[in-house]
Amino acid sequence: MRYFFCLLALIFALSCENESVDIDPNDPIDNNDNEDNSENSSNTAEEDQILVEDGIQSLLDCIAALESGNFSDLLINIYDNVDEDNSDFHEIMIEAIEDIPNYQPLIDSDYPETPLNISNYFGEYSYNDQNQSWSTSNSNSQIRLNFPMFTNSNSNDSYISLTNFEEELMPIEDPIYIPTSLYLEMVHSNELMFSVDVLDVEYSMSGEIPIPDDVNLSIYMNPFTHDISIDKLNDDDFNIVYSLTNSFGCITEIDARVKLLSTDYENLEDTDIDFIEINFTMNNILFDIDIDSEYLFALDDPSIVQLNNFIDVEVYNGNTLLGEIEVQEDSNEDYYFNMVFMDGTTTNVEEFSGIGINGDDFVETLEGIIARYTNRLDD
Repeated sequence: MRYFFCLLALIFALSCENESVDIDPNDPIDNNDNEDNSENSSNTAEEDQILVEDGIQSLLDCIAALESGNFSDLLINIYDNVDEDNSDFHEIMIEAIEDIPNYQPLIDSDYPETPLNISNYFGEYSYNDQNQSWSTSNSNSQIRLNFPMFTNSNSNDSYISLTNFEEELMPIEDPIYIPTSLYLEMVHSNELMFSVDVLDVEYSMSGEIPIPDDVNLSIYMNPFTHDISIDKLNDDDFNIVYSLTNSFGCITEIDARVKLLSTDYENLEDTDIDFIEINFTMNNILFDIDIDSEYLFALDDPSIVQLNNFIDVEVYNGNTLLGEIEVQEDSNEDYYFNMVFMDGTTTNVEEFSGIGINGDDFVETLEGIIARYTNRLDD
């Protein structure tokens, strides 16, 4: 499977441009849509390579925006504030939750083996940092914690609330209760920083295996939204969609369809996959991937010819086909990737600006973007 993960890594590294492609995440993938509606690029390979290289830079810009977003900044500030706090401010505040009168049953709960019964804990709880305790007021619909975020906060400038919670017993071998809907949010200084919205969880049991029928959830990490959905089209056919978006032009989506050869879910192996179709978009760049899994995964050590026969990757700019990506192998039996442009030019993707030998340029830039996280973890 090494070649498959190398291919996915390459696709992620190459996938970005500046304009959006309208893709309905509720529609099952049909990779032929691009073939039916597309036209071949009339540019030179050099011109189309620039499009891809611009995409790489745009992708890095989006990652930088994610890393430096408001939620990310808040996490860093919390980490630094806790690290520099010699008064145990945050630890005392958290431990004081145990003294809330109706909190003890939650401490003793065997959840998820028993239901959470969230209505037993409805209330609005506000922290008083002077007497280091939580006060309680009634609520019929939510759990809400109001608290100061930092040691120098002059008020309860933040809150976490949980609403719309519903749960259901999942009858697996050791039955557990799972949330089928909920809404959790964290607000700081009147700005929504983080939320989890479980819109729907529907599944059916196949023996002891829960099979998702319809799953939809959304995670907001200011200013980015992560949307995830799983849809069972048929017992042997599933569509999975992940998208990452913000309000200023970063749009990434992975829309995958997996077709099985068997519905014996408890004994599935990779050879039971008929095919995998993936549309990977980053703004205007689209990777149209078709994997003939039935034949590919049946091979213990596929040759380069077999890899390229059973894995088809086409690269589009909007509806314009720029070329294909092919896997190759060097004298050390290490894989590398070529992009074959429409004018017939073949270029090793390591020559693309922003990628570098073995992806070193991309990795080093990425490491620089996330350095303020990694530096803190290393301290």
